[in-house]
Amino acid sequence: MIPALLLAAAASASLVAAPPPTPIEQELARRIAAFHGEMGLFARNLDTGETIAVNADRRFPTASLIKVAVMAEVYRQIGLGKLRKDQTVVLHDADKAGDETIPLNMLHDGATLTVSDLLKYMIAYSDNTATNLLVGLVGTANVDVLLDANGLTKTRLYRPTFRDGHADVLPEEEKEFGLGSTTPREAATLLALIAEGKLVSRAAGDEMIGLLAMQQDRAMIPRALPFATEEILVANKTGWDEEKRPDASGFKGDVRNDAAYVKAPKTRYVLAICARRIQDKSPGVDSEALRVGGEISGMVYAHFTGAGGAPKPNGR
Repeated sequence: MIPALLLAAAASASLVAAPPPTPIEQELARRIAAFHGEMGLFARNLDTGETIAVNADRRFPTASLIKVAVMAEVYRQIGLGKLRKDQTVVLHDADKAGDETIPLNMLHDGATLTVSDLLKYMIAYSDNTATNLLVGLVGTANVDVLLDANGLTKTRLYRPTFRDGHADVLPEEEKEFGLGSTTPREAATLLALIAEGKLVSRAAGDEMIGLLAMQQDRAMIPRALPFATEEILVANKTGWDEEKRPDASGFKGDVRNDAAYVKAPKTRYVLAICARRIQDKSPGVDSEALRVGGEISGMVYAHFTGAGGAPKPNGR
């Protein structure tokens, strides 16, 4: 009898612990409900602690967003003296991942790069060859150990890029999620840990934010922010891929993610927007996922700054 009472009390407590959605969460949920796919977001104001969550604990494929975790493990191993920023790596043609004309795939066989070079290419240009070289240095499992140590238990790297079906860890999960998996809450929390200098060190966190601020893909979270009138830093990482498994109709939707640290005159916050099973697979900057993600980003910015209305898109 006592165990049943305890279970009932625990269930009651869990129900009480979940607060009703706030007005901004209700507004964002309505926008997401009209999206042709699945979408979730999580934001945290780093000055006030206020959070905004819609489908924040749903698991999504990361695509290239998981490269933030790879970067963090590289910096952790640099801090331990296992790696050096000026440590050299020789690039061979066999190392080249995919057929994109991204920086490293255009270099000649035998080109010499440093760990610092690889970090810049991986984050600023989402270079898959640079990613694989860094994963080879630090190890897939070690990236996941770092995530576990910081309570990010639903965020995982499964393998290097372009190795579908050849997981280093958790092969059954890799079949669904591909390169990696995360939730909006955990993706944003990882950015917060980096920005606050709590993941490796203050100096490492500042360097990682600097790399993320070099990101070339600015079509989602930065899209609607008022850069013309305010001095805003957006340090972000995106991800784009196709689902590994088709839906019941045989259609493979797309995956689109963006996670960012945003610093503006009136606020500092982290925001992660994740989307999967996206029906609009158009590659341009005006695809539905990017447009809706940009609108959400503007709404979050307006809420945290007290602007009273989302900034207008800047034309991107």
